[in-house]
Amino acid sequence: MIVQFMERATGTAVYINPAYVMTVRPDPTDPDHLSDVKLRDGESVEVMGDHRQVAEKLTRAEVAS
Repeated sequence: MIVQFMERATGTAVYINPAYVMTVRPDPTDPDHLSDVKLRDGESVEVMGDHRQVAEKLTRAEVAS
């Protein structure tokens, strides 16, 4: 199942497949509101949301699949 997030720089929707996520970490510039999601292909996406909330949303989607 694909999960929708809001990308930090553009404020537009990005869609992430949890199966391709390697890591989710708090963004050092704003750890309470931004998260860095690193994908299997090496790409990183900065999304809005606390890293715990982002990880929970990704985990729920993967379990539902």
